[in-house]
Amino acid sequence: MQIFTNETLIKRYALISKALSTTGILVLLSGLAASFLRPEWYSLPFYTLIAGFMLSNVGMFLANRYVREPRPDLVLRNSMKGLDDRYLMYQYHLPAHHTIITPSGVYAVTPKFQGGTVEWNDNRRRFRHRGVSIYRKIFGQESLGQPIIEAQAEAQRLAKFLNKKFGDDAPDVYPILLFTNPKIAFENIKETPIPVLKAKRLNAYLRKQPHRATLSDQQIKDLEPIRS
Repeated sequence: MQIFTNETLIKRYALISKALSTTGILVLLSGLAASFLRPEWYSLPFYTLIAGFMLSNVGMFLANRYVREPRPDLVLRNSMKGLDDRYLMYQYHLPAHHTIITPSGVYAVTPKFQGGTVEWNDNRRRFRHRGVSIYRKIFGQESLGQPIIEAQAEAQRLAKFLNKKFGDDAPDVYPILLFTNPKIAFENIKETPIPVLKAKRLNAYLRKQPHRATLSDQQIKDLEPIRS
């Protein structure tokens, strides 16, 4: 398995996340202090509350991807152990943050760190997420949202990039939704429009896929500047 990870980007966003989180807390504290020291500035705490909350949320969003252990890139790296050099993974180099090139095709992997239970509702075409406390939802986890749409959009961005670079010779891109939390549980996911996997199942899933159109050796070589 060949893995190319943009460590510079990870370090940059890790620093940004810490800076935003710290700034958010300082803004919240400044508003609290102003409410006691300058009561005539009665509107200031309202604005600092909004600003501090927004900064902290953005910081938490970045921390979940670039700081929080286990980081998604490391989970994917560990889940791919044992695959030979026909398998390549690009992390934070291409439009899809986690791109895997295999003999069975090109995959855009969208990792999710949430725990609890996710159940697919085929009538509503979305997941129901439960088993997580209100406290963790507010302070520890962002909403699951609509990860199917997110994963499909990730694959579309990568496909657009490859089509622009290689034209009609570009292969299809297949989305995968991957849950990295070992405490995740699935219900009724056989009907999901794209594969939904636990991280520990990714290796076996890729091995079992039939050979399909993929990037040629020359096309992979053409991605060399991105790999460096």
